[in-house]
Amino acid sequence: MFRDPEDPLGMALRRLQQAILLHPVAAQALFLAFVQEGRAYARTEEGLAWQTRLDGSELMTRSRVLWDALTVRALEDNPDTVLPTAVLEAFVKAASEAGMERLAEALFLGSPLFGGEG
Repeated sequence: MFRDPEDPLGMALRRLQQAILLHPVAAQALFLAFVQEGRAYARTEEGLAWQTRLDGSELMTRSRVLWDALTVRALEDNPDTVLPTAVLEAFVKAASEAGMERLAEALFLGSPLFGGEG
């Protein structure tokens, strides 16, 4: 299913991952809003019933694996987080690596401002 580059679900998931990685501040804010909404729903009778049904289910286990792969575990369940720590760590790691100049050049030239796809 996901091996086909034209698979609509795979394409949508890749676009979602790209949006998360390209816009980490917005992704973090959206994630936190979803977490807060989910917790509020879980406090309702209907939400509690769903939580009980889903806790420990294979669907939730598989969903967590997919979520972690999509987000690279970058999003944080912390209302004080604006820019996820994983993004800052990746930046510092990239800046300290040998060959950083080649990476910066590739990112710069790949920018939509210079004809890249971004």
